[in-house]
Amino acid sequence: MRAEDEQQVLLQALHQLYVELGYLEGEEVPGAISPLGGDEGPMAGILESEDEQLVNKIRRGLAKVAAAALDGGEPGAANENAVGAALDGAELVMRGELIRGNVTRLPALIPSFVFLVTLPVVDQDKALEISERCARLLGNDSS
Repeated sequence: MRAEDEQQVLLQALHQLYVELGYLEGEEVPGAISPLGGDEGPMAGILESEDEQLVNKIRRGLAKVAAAALDGGEPGAANENAVGAALDGAELVMRGELIRGNVTRLPALIPSFVFLVTLPVVDQDKALEISERCARLLGNDSS
């Protein structure tokens, strides 16, 4: 499968996941905008434009998953900070893989990122369940 096709599958799986969790388009999503990249972030200019866009799309998808996982609850400041930190960590790993030319590693990493960003807003079992659902959507479920 071409890298572009794999990226589309990845983004579609994230979309499917946050829709299943009840995300409503237009909701405000804390942490969706990266403080790391863009035009003025500390990592600006390191990635090619297409890779920068991919990182931003994945980060927004992960932020929507975390927001939807709240299941109608109100996030506290501590939860928002923890989700933001998890999103930043996931983004740094993605950037590292892309810098090394390992875009094909991203689909294997996404379920772990989903676990990390949902853990601050749901219990561990639910975060694992959501992560496993992501793995199935990506077709990298081992069961």
